[in-house]
Amino acid sequence: MRPTATCSAAALPVLPRMLLHHGPTRFLNMSMRLSTIQSAPTKPAFSMLFSSLTSSKSPRSPPPIIPQTNIISLSSSQLIPQYPKIQLNTSIYHLRRNLSTSSTRYNASIPQPTSTNTTTTTTTTPSSADSFEKSERAKQASQVNLSARLSPRDTSNKAAGLKEIGRLFSLARREVKPLFFAVLLLVLSSAVTLTLPMTIGKILDAANSDVTEKLVFGLPLPTFYAGVAALFVVGAAANFGRVVLLRVIGERLVARLRVSLFKKTVSQDAEFFDANRVGDLISRLSSDANIVAKSLTQNVSDGLRSSLSAIFGIGMMAYVSLKLTSLIVLVIPPIFLGSVIYGRKVRQLSRELQASIGELTKVSEERLSNVRTAQSFAGEIQEIHRYSDKIRDVFRIGRSEAIAAASFFASTGFAGNLTVLGLLAIGSQMVSSGEMTLGALTSFTMYTGYAGSSAFGLSSFYSELMKGAGAASRLFELMDREPSIKPTVGKKLTQARETITFEHVKFSYPTRPAVPIFNDLSFQIPSGSNVCVVGPSGSGKSTVTSLLLRFYDPTGGSIRIGNDDIRDLNLKSLRRQIGVVSQEPVLFSGTIAENISYGRPDASRGEIYMAAKRANCGFISDFPEGLDTAVGARGAQLSGGQKQRIAIARALIKNPSILILDEATSALDSESEAAVNEALVNLMDEKNTTTISIAHRLSTIKRSDQIIVVGSDGTVAEVGSFNSLIADPESALSQLLKAQAKDVLEEYEPVALEKHEEDDKISGVVGGVPEEIALANNGDSETFVEEQVDEDLARQESEQEDKDASAGINIKKISNF
Repeated sequence: MRPTATCSAAALPVLPRMLLHHGPTRFLNMSMRLSTIQSAPTKPAFSMLFSSLTSSKSPRSPPPIIPQTNIISLSSSQLIPQYPKIQLNTSIYHLRRNLSTSSTRYNASIPQPTSTNTTTTTTTTPSSADSFEKSERAKQASQVNLSARLSPRDTSNKAAGLKEIGRLFSLARREVKPLFFAVLLLVLSSAVTLTLPMTIGKILDAANSDVTEKLVFGLPLPTFYAGVAALFVVGAAANFGRVVLLRVIGERLVARLRVSLFKKTVSQDAEFFDANRVGDLISRLSSDANIVAKSLTQNVSDGLRSSLSAIFGIGMMAYVSLKLTSLIVLVIPPIFLGSVIYGRKVRQLSRELQASIGELTKVSEERLSNVRTAQSFAGEIQEIHRYSDKIRDVFRIGRSEAIAAASFFASTGFAGNLTVLGLLAIGSQMVSSGEMTLGALTSFTMYTGYAGSSAFGLSSFYSELMKGAGAASRLFELMDREPSIKPTVGKKLTQARETITFEHVKFSYPTRPAVPIFNDLSFQIPSGSNVCVVGPSGSGKSTVTSLLLRFYDPTGGSIRIGNDDIRDLNLKSLRRQIGVVSQEPVLFSGTIAENISYGRPDASRGEIYMAAKRANCGFISDFPEGLDTAVGARGAQLSGGQKQRIAIARALIKNPSILILDEATSALDSESEAAVNEALVNLMDEKNTTTISIAHRLSTIKRSDQIIVVGSDGTVAEVGSFNSLIADPESALSQLLKAQAKDVLEEYEPVALEKHEEDDKISGVVGGVPEEIALANNGDSETFVEEQVDEDLARQESEQEDKDASAGINIKKISNF
């Protein structure tokens, strides 16, 4: 068996060149010396981070002893054919203290050549799984309930019924009187217009007659022309009044419809907003409402005008020539049938189009509101692609609608032109035979044109009516949905300064009914106390506040304020007694004063100022406009700490009986957190408010009167004061804080490493070895390292022989080899 050489991991990058330069024997001696260079172990920076939390009486534990020798054994025959590669899977902190550490903290893997003489053992790093295996919770979460979602696509093919159209017209019931006057004006203007063909026919007949005195309807031509001009003025005035009335009615209808829809939307429960996107709701409030209003005003006006023109035109055609009229009527049924088919197709496409526009609005609203995140990840291109995909959907449906419209109007136009051609062919023969005059044929032709255009107008009216019915069906879905939690029903709550009790509460979110959040959750919060709810991520801490605000109702158990179950209370009166400060405060576009007074719109200027002062909003004095400073969209003009303090002032101005702080300082820097905490401490000193904090920061937890620890199993793990819970090292709170301490260690370990490296550079040590060797390890000072090793060999030889003898290694035997 061949003898082996030992070397330190720190020297491996320069070993091959040292081997070629010095030869095997000298190289082995130098590598042996390198393996003995160690630095004294240093106490880890965070080894005692939470020792004072678990027990104030327990002595401090000594720093861990780090093994001094954990070397990599190499066969001398392996050093020449293959360059060694080291793969590290280790803690940087311990690696910098000792290049050789225990096997639990340091794994080195050296690829080996295929050889039967291999004596080296290798440690491989375990490979990660290719994919996550679904847990039982994930399988439960796949059972999704989206019954609250609006406008499923699979209902878009249903034909519009008379009931839906009738309901569409019922929306204009409050506008009956102005609509009646508009219809009268429409009849008047249409009648004036429809007298024109008869007038032209009479004028042509008078012009072709041999009578010296030309008379039309017994009137001389100048008088007749003056009368017709006056009639046209009346028609123009009637048309003006009709347009104004219908436009005003349309705008009023749109305004009323949007207010009603918005009122219905904001009154919905949280389940509704969990299942529906805001962009789709915005599309219903804007685009759909416009289409419905247009269908009920302008489209109805055009439909009435086309109906009157068609009826009057056909009547005049029959009056002029019943024979020709009977031929024209044969064309009407096919056109009418085509209009019905086309209208139903248009309704289907209209509903799909509005749904696609809703998706487009949803994407644009979501992406533009988070544009900074997209820009920070340089994701503008992918956002453009995502928006373009939605545009393509809208374009595809619009193209289908255009093809359908082109097919319908081209076919009806072709049929109309053939009809006119046949009319002229037969009419000219009747004029030649003396059955009718030229003026009568001209009048009949013009009335035919009016009737034909009116028939086309009716088909357009029907198709537009179907569009309105498609859009209206989306509005009716929203208007017909009743929230499961009624906002105005129940006993009014005047004050909530009583004990809050969660009793055997069970809960799962409506959209994920198979995933339980709480199982038999029970605890009490005394009135005027300062309580903190803590627990691991996903344990339902924020859900506690959602249930208290009654965004959802528990599936089992009850929540009481005093003796009143909150399900029996008026929802609005309950929420007026609760102030909320969330982790990410939402400010509305407007001034600081408007945002603070949002908690109480009738607050005076002095009350707004006092609320801002209590919330430590002294920064307002730095703004030239003070309380009238615009905060921008979502408070974009303010810092995180400033927005948070304004949110606190908004909650305080309500003078709430219950104040909920949901991770109110978790996203703030230390300076902003200090300012917000100062405002919260002042508030908590007032015992007339029950404060419920959802927190994970130690500073927030320590200042609480009572701590409720929620477990991952959906129950209360423990309840007590901070001192009583932290005194027990096995308590749930202690375990939670220890887990957080581990995260802190991993987060701040590089910072501590950098600090230790600065200290070591002062003493000429880097990475636990002399600086020169550390540089050599990076290949920066190879020659200097070799010279330094030569000088150190003679000085350390006698000392090393004694150490090697105790370790059972015979250097002379290796040298002779």
